[in-house]
Amino acid sequence: MIQRRKDYAKKAPSKEASKIYIVCEGKETEKGYFEFFEGLSSNLKLIIIPPENGTDPLKLMELAKRLLLSETGRFTLDFRQRDQVWFAVDTDTWEKEGKIQPLRDFCALQNAMIERFDEIKPYNAWNVTQSNPAFEIWLYYHFYETPPPDDELDKYPSIKAYVHNKIEGGFNYQKDPVRIKDAIDNSEKNFSRQNNGNPALFSTEQHILGREILRYVNTEIAKLRNKMG
Repeated sequence: MIQRRKDYAKKAPSKEASKIYIVCEGKETEKGYFEFFEGLSSNLKLIIIPPENGTDPLKLMELAKRLLLSETGRFTLDFRQRDQVWFAVDTDTWEKEGKIQPLRDFCALQNAMIERFDEIKPYNAWNVTQSNPAFEIWLYYHFYETPPPDDELDKYPSIKAYVHNKIEGGFNYQKDPVRIKDAIDNSEKNFSRQNNGNPALFSTEQHILGREILRYVNTEIAKLRNKMG
């Protein structure tokens, strides 16, 4: 069980705070990572939505519809406050099964609907951030400037096992997310796309979401990094 960090007092979101909803595949890894940023800024309300009935991207889409778009939904979107929804998905087998593109199409449709509001400046409220092969490559870039070498990866059964062993002691969700600026730079530097537009192997779009989060918590992250050394 991933424990929450306790070295800062959570700040209650203000009435004008923007909301970022993160609908993720992982109940532990992704959730544990993004929880680090909860309550760091009163200008941001970060809501993590873990899977309920499987990690299939299409099931995550249906979950978001139920929680955010239905009349009985638990959450609300305020486009005037530039609220955002992000689906954090892995490539895994979903790309081969054709289950990621429909999610991207759904987000594009939702964004097109925002343009109907004359008083709201259009923006991408619905987004997909895809990691290839898995979210762990984002964790890897918190520490390393280049992609994993093939001769090292061959020794491990999965990228998850490799990253866990590559980072001494494993990724620490209590302190390592403070390296988010390094992860953004390293991820962006090594990012490329396949011919179909999806991230290439060892590429992740998480740096895009990372920049959005950092816009709100940059000052707090700098303080925490100085504190942690």
